[in-house]
Amino acid sequence: MTSATGDRLRLTVLGHSTAAPHPATPTAGYLLEWGSTAILLDLGQGVVRNLQRVRDPHTLAGIVIGHMHADHYLDIVGLRYLYPWGERAPDPLPIHLPPGGRARLDALAVAVSERQGFFDAAFDAIEYDPAATVTIGDLAVAFVRGRHYVPAWGVVVTAPDGTRLGYTGDTGPSDAVAASMRGVDLLLVEAALHDAAFDDPERGHMTPAEAVDLAVAAEARAALLVHYGPARRADLDRLCAEAPMPVRAAVDGLTITVSPATEASDRQAAAAPTA
Repeated sequence: MTSATGDRLRLTVLGHSTAAPHPATPTAGYLLEWGSTAILLDLGQGVVRNLQRVRDPHTLAGIVIGHMHADHYLDIVGLRYLYPWGERAPDPLPIHLPPGGRARLDALAVAVSERQGFFDAAFDAIEYDPAATVTIGDLAVAFVRGRHYVPAWGVVVTAPDGTRLGYTGDTGPSDAVAASMRGVDLLLVEAALHDAAFDDPERGHMTPAEAVDLAVAAEARAALLVHYGPARRADLDRLCAEAPMPVRAAVDGLTITVSPATEASDRQAAAAPTA
C-alpha cells in the first residue's frame, strides 16, 4: 500500500489501564494509522468496543501482541465473534503473536468452550521472530525484549516518512529497552506501579518516575505514560509537569499525530494531540 504525500502517523489510545477493570478505560490497546494502513498494538479486555467507535475492526491490516497476559490479548475472544461462525473468513486478519503464542491461543479456545481451530477461521495467527522486522502494510515493526515475568516484547514502529513510535509493553527498568528505543519520536512507556517495593525481586513493571527516567535515558522526543490505574491520574499529571521532557499521561480516546524529527525545528513538541 502506498500512502499519499502529507500522511502522518496517528496514534489513538483505545485502552491504557492495568489488568484491574476500571470504568474509565479498557486495558492495553493502541491503534496506529498511516494512510490506509491500520494496526493494533495489544488487545486487552474491553479494547474491541473502543476500536469499533473509531474504525471497523475488519479494516485492520494486522494486530501485534507483545505478550500473552490477559490484559494484553484477551479481547481476541470478543474480536473473533465479529467474524463468520462456521466458514473461514475470506480475508483472515493477521495476528502477530510472540513465540509460543499459538499454543496459548489454542488453549484459549478450549478455555472458552469453543471448537478446535476456533480462531483459525477468522485469523492468520503468526508467531513472529523477535530478531526480525515485520512489515504490515506501510509500517515496519521491530521487536524489543522487555523485562517481565513472562517473555514479553515491546516494539518500535517506523512509518514511511521516518517517524518512529516506541511502545515498551510491560517491562521493569531496563537499560537495554531504553537503548533499543533511542531517539523515538513518541514513546509509550508503562507506569503500572505505585511503588517499586510492590514488584517482584525480578522486576516486571515500573513506577511513573521510573517510566520518565527510561524515556529520558532513551532520549525520546516525547513520551506518553500508559498501563496505569486511572485513579492515579492526578499524581501522574503532577509528575509529568515536572519532567525534563514533553511527557503526559494517556487518556482513553486520545489521538496524537506524530511527526518525524526532521520536521520538528518549528514545532513545540513531537506529538500534537488532535482529539
